[in-house]
Amino acid sequence: MTSGNVTEEMKIDKSCFNVFPQLESENLIFREVNSQDVEDIFKIYSDPEVAKYDWYYPITTKDEALFIINRYKREFENKEEITWGVARKDDKKILGYCCLGSFNDASRRSEIGYGFNRDEWNKGYATEAIKVLVKFGFDIMDFNRIEATVTLGNDASVRALNKANFLQEGIVRERSIMKGKFEDDVILAIIKRDYEI
Repeated sequence: MTSGNVTEEMKIDKSCFNVFPQLESENLIFREVNSQDVEDIFKIYSDPEVAKYDWYYPITTKDEALFIINRYKREFENKEEITWGVARKDDKKILGYCCLGSFNDASRRSEIGYGFNRDEWNKGYATEAIKVLVKFGFDIMDFNRIEATVTLGNDASVRALNKANFLQEGIVRERSIMKGKFEDDVILAIIKRDYEI
């Protein structure tokens, strides 16, 4: 079979949704977020700088953080998205989140997302997390392509993806609405055959 042929049997492997998959890297662990993490999730989502290039406005209450945690759980149960809490191995404290979602069975494609506590920026954690999710996506879920959509201007996110071997494929004008305003998006991706080289 050539790489261009796709059959019915070549769908995304969603068996990982049976039990929440815990992952690890050199410095980090990737685990399910729970209600005990509410302070850490609140710190991430309430920071205007973290929210600057994202669709959401900063949250203001712990109840909103609990709602986010419950949404992670619901999306996992519905096999819509997997969101991991990212924690350092030494203290197990959540310093960010990362996710795979927007699954497309027909093309074995997914989108990656992430966000980190501002205190942890510029330490290489985003790139380390991206690499772990790419490996999981290709090796376990059998994706052919993993995409990232980054709001134009979020240069740090583009750099983190580039360091994880994502290629910038283009800029899509006024693709998204962020906080009531049309924004241009940078599209980046990695495909399985490039990952395997």
